[in-house]
Amino acid sequence: MLDRTPLTRGGATLAAFAALAYLAGWRFGWIELMILTAACLLALIVAVPFVIGRLRLDVSRTLAPQKVEVGEPASAELRISNPSKRPVGWRLVEDRISVAGAVAEAVGVEISGLAAGATHEVEHALPTERRGLVEVGPALIAKSDPLGLMRREVRQTEPDTLWVRPKVVAVNPVPVGLAKDLEGPTSDTSPAGDVAFHTLREYQVGDDHRHVHWLSSARAGSLMVRHYVDNRRPHLTVLIDDRSAGYDDETLEVAVDIAATLTVNAQRHQQPVALRLGTTPLLGQALGGSPDDVLDRLTLAQATGTASLLEQCTQALESERGTSALAIVTGALSPDELMPVVSHAARHAGVFVVRAWPAGHVESGALPGASVFDVDGLERFQIAWNRVMQ
Repeated sequence: MLDRTPLTRGGATLAAFAALAYLAGWRFGWIELMILTAACLLALIVAVPFVIGRLRLDVSRTLAPQKVEVGEPASAELRISNPSKRPVGWRLVEDRISVAGAVAEAVGVEISGLAAGATHEVEHALPTERRGLVEVGPALIAKSDPLGLMRREVRQTEPDTLWVRPKVVAVNPVPVGLAKDLEGPTSDTSPAGDVAFHTLREYQVGDDHRHVHWLSSARAGSLMVRHYVDNRRPHLTVLIDDRSAGYDDETLEVAVDIAATLTVNAQRHQQPVALRLGTTPLLGQALGGSPDDVLDRLTLAQATGTASLLEQCTQALESERGTSALAIVTGALSPDELMPVVSHAARHAGVFVVRAWPAGHVESGALPGASVFDVDGLERFQIAWNRVMQ
């Protein structure tokens, strides 16, 4: 499929110049301009054989891997084959790369020649320095003349998408002491334990015989046991302030990385956890998901919200009523801006406030009723959090 007309910008300029030279030469009778017009047209005619003809190449692409964390290596492998029975000479294959919707850049791969039926594989690195979607492709085969007057491009592949997801580091879980209610609600997903009675169920190999409920067993005709669970786990809600105030490009990335770290680590420790981007739920009672789902959703997170931080906090606590620990991740907000939010949230749950500062410009502060973490990077947050959550 032809992606663009063969005439390049330089070729179009030359054609326009030839037309003007011809008109001027005809109007004023200048033979020199007519000769110049003929030279321009000759150059364009000579360029035509370089771009016509079949390209006779097949190109496919594979991303390895398709999803990475920020900073991890990723690459695209192009497999270029000559399916014809004749060798192919020099060709230029271009793979387009666009980061977060920006203007695509071309990665050129030169093929000096391919024998009949031969295959050439080449790998090029993909940018993973920033969170977001990287569109790779389409791959094009290009033919052009030596002067660059004409260029023919034929699409060979459809675009592929690389997901550059937030970075996650290991942190300690929120301590059990922050549980909201030791005799609170239980569920089938609660871990087995001996704190709260949940239900009666059929006996399974390995169950404690002391938990057998003989009266129910006699009625059911099979052994029934009391199922106890441990409901002492804290319920963590992570709230990302999604307003642009207080963030720049770097601090927003730090905030998203911290939120991803808290959420994914809670999931890995099998603790109840909810995640909200402003007033939008990304994980919780209204929307389930695995750690992979969470990272995918955070890959697209942007600071475009308009609700105040107090409104965000209020909605989070109303939507996740089991919350016993609320982690507010925001930018460089002042204590005066944060105090109304902390005062409201502290009546319902333990409060952690994480402020993301520009690199090298961290200002430490304290807020009554909250544990405050002032950091300028994910590694610094990891150290500070683990020191407190021992």
